[in-house]
Order: sequence, then C-alpha cells, then structure tokens
Amino acid sequence: MLAVEEEECVKIFNYFNNEYVQARIVPMSSTHIREIELTWKPQLKTENCWDKDLDISRYLNEPKKYEVYLLECDSMAQGIIALNIAKYPSRLEVGKNLVYLNLLSVAPWNRVSRQGIRNYTGVGTSLLTFAILRSINLGFQGRIALHSIKEAESFFQRLPFFDGGYDLLGWGNKGDYLRLKYLEMPENEVDFIMLSSYLTWYLN
Repeated sequence: MLAVEEEECVKIFNYFNNEYVQARIVPMSSTHIREIELTWKPQLKTENCWDKDLDISRYLNEPKKYEVYLLECDSMAQGIIALNIAKYPSRLEVGKNLVYLNLLSVAPWNRVSRQGIRNYTGVGTSLLTFAILRSINLGFQGRIALHSIKEAESFFQRLPFFDGGYDLLGWGNKGDYLRLKYLEMPENEVDFIMLSSYLTWYLN
C-alpha cells in the first residue's frame, strides 16, 4: 500500500468478473468534480436517496478544515469521502481529537438499492479504512467518528464502532433536521480494522 501523500492503493471486489481488482484513493480534482456532475448526479436525482442533492463544494472551499478524496477504479469515481481534520473532539477519549467523516458516499451503481446489482463492493469499507489511516498520520491514533443515516446503520454495525445514540442535526439547505446515530471508532479497535485491510490486500 502506498503512502497517503501520493495515493492509497486498495482492493475492491468486481461483481461482474467475480474477482478483487486494484483501485486507488486520491485527492479530488477538478476533473473528478466534473465527472460527479455528469455521471453521479443525474442518477442520484432519479432515486429517493439521502444524497440526491449531493454537494461537495462546501468541503472543497475550506481546504484547511476538510480533505476530500475519491476512490477511483476503471477510470471512474466509485466513492467519495470528506474528512474534517480540524480537531473534532472525541466523545470516548475526553481531551483528544479525531477525524470526523462529514461525507461518505458510493457511486449509484455500487449500491444495494439498485435492484440488487452492484458493479463493485468494498468501496465504503476501503474509504473508512483510509479515514482511519489518515487519522493515524495526523496523530489522532486512528480515531474517527461520523453520524449515520438510518439506511446505513446496518453497514456500520458490522464494524466495531461505539454507538453514541442519536443526535438531532441540521440536514440540507432547507432548514430540515434528522435524527442521526453518532458512531465513533475506539482507538483500541484500530489494529483490527487495519489488519483486515492488509489481509484483503495480500490474500487477494
């Protein structure tokens, strides 16, 4: 696996070929932004999904607070993650900070909701693992946290997150509020996640 400063190489599963393939996680570029506008957004708007009005501009406009990365495979964007690196406080470790995931989204064609057919799996897990690695590199010992929508809770429950209960948070630009579950990755679970990632890389 390459250093984060260049790009991060990962493996995701190709459903059509029934095999693991290599992908890479890179900082988002202007080319990627155009791709999201042209390929993701038209499909998202036809579905009743949480990110149908996906807007990444506010993260890109604050580079000192947010880092935005994209998982790329087959010359296409397969997933996006936006990280808040500006000393977000941990709820488990008082006085310590973590990396907060403001956005974790996979491409429309990689979602279970699309008639049970997905091009790739492992995109979300790879991006989560990358967030942990970024947390380690920033000196936060792998601590990460996020708020999960209801539809994604089952995905996150497969990982050793601390369940912090529900918070009422503002949602979108229309003044709406949603009850979202707070999840935090404990520092003592980081080694397990990283080991799983390395095994996927070397055994496949």
